[in-house]
Amino acid sequence: MRATRLLALLALTAMAAAAEAPRGGPLLFVSYPERDRVEAAAALPALRGALFTVYWSTVEAEPGRCAWDDLERRVRAWRQAGKGWALRIMWSASGTWPDPAARAPTPAWVEQRGAAVVVSQPSGTRIPLVWDPVWRQHAEGFLRQVAERFDGDPDLLFIDITPGAETNPYRFRRLDRNDPGLRERFRAAAASDGRRYDDQLWLGTVRAQLDAAAAAIRRTPLLVTLNTGALDGGGHLREIGDHAAALGMMTGQNGLTGGSYRDDSPRRQAFLAWGARRPCYFEMLDAAGGGTGSLDEVVSAAQRAGGGWLGVYSTDVLRCLPGRPDHDPARAAALARAAEVLAR
Repeated sequence: MRATRLLALLALTAMAAAAEAPRGGPLLFVSYPERDRVEAAAALPALRGALFTVYWSTVEAEPGRCAWDDLERRVRAWRQAGKGWALRIMWSASGTWPDPAARAPTPAWVEQRGAAVVVSQPSGTRIPLVWDPVWRQHAEGFLRQVAERFDGDPDLLFIDITPGAETNPYRFRRLDRNDPGLRERFRAAAASDGRRYDDQLWLGTVRAQLDAAAAAIRRTPLLVTLNTGALDGGGHLREIGDHAAALGMMTGQNGLTGGSYRDDSPRRQAFLAWGARRPCYFEMLDAAGGGTGSLDEVVSAAQRAGGGWLGVYSTDVLRCLPGRPDHDPARAAALARAAEVLAR
């Protein structure tokens, strides 16, 4: 009974914060290669703000001492332009990405204290077992430090605290392709308390991390981006999304394409239901073109799934800036349309 009352209290607190938050529009997703040359985009009227990614290992390189200067420097232009910003915490990543920090998102000192990881040798990616009690203890401590620094920041739109790799235990696609034995090694790996992966352990771990985030961060809206939510097929997307929604959190998906949600699928219906309560956040699979489709098609896909916020890749946003030799009027028009149709 006490746990039920606590869950209800956390939900009410988060819902009150979310009710005061801006209700949607396009955001610049600040990707690593362009992160130091996107300040001019803050002047674009269609953009509501920008989303910045941080790796736990780069912020808390020493226990209890968080370095926020690099993030604050990048956020400054958006504050000065009267725009909002969003924060994504990366707990699990892929060393195949351009950012070197993606190889080791967990601070080295957490591993030294006994938190178990699985290493994918081709890329050197260190994958945490996030049910490990040592890992969880220090990850929850980091969330409290995030709250101390940023909770209630009037310019902060939301914080993405998604457990794992968008609720998956790790980044499957590239890592599995380059390291065929990784999945079985991951399944067999023991945490510091001896526990090994199974779907119910994973589901319980994700729920516990959402509860911890809601307890630590009470004034700023929180986001959970959803994938399958399991190591193998089937997944727990609906259970995790429902738990997040019960806590008053936003839900969403990274990896949106112009062809997404054309059918009336259970996944689409789930996002429509969650989005009716809190604006969903959708993010492009990659920059426009190829398998992603045009920016205008991606905007329509976000609409179909009830999207409120849309993360737009840096390369697409930069081509919306007037005066650039690669300026693309079609992208600029799509960004303006996103500002009109996604805002609530």
